[in-house]
Amino acid sequence: MNKVQLITIMFASLFLIQVIYYSTRNKLRDKQAFLWFLMAVIGLFISVFLEPLNKVAAVLGVSYMPTLIFTIAFLVVLNVLIYQSITLSDHQEKIKTLVQEIAYIKHELKNDQGKEEKDESC
Repeated sequence: MNKVQLITIMFASLFLIQVIYYSTRNKLRDKQAFLWFLMAVIGLFISVFLEPLNKVAAVLGVSYMPTLIFTIAFLVVLNVLIYQSITLSDHQEKIKTLVQEIAYIKHELKNDQGKEEKDESC
């Protein structure tokens, strides 16, 4: 095991500990916690098995293995961003609906109070 591999194992382990810490503090919802936990475990797995990954890169025709890792990591991050954008769009739509419902309820409440005041004055 060389120095680079030890450093990557250390950082992957720290990332795994960070994910576990945030999920135990309820900073991450279960679905996101599972996703990040899976990513941390995959990162740790890749860190441990760097040499076989060199062979996989050679079979795929990639001459510099870190390029393959970077490309895969970039695609994973893009997918996470797309997922977060979809979730954000969904939440924005729900917020819009809730605001409209609250406005309608306030309007109805105001109308009911106006009717009650008219009934009391008669």
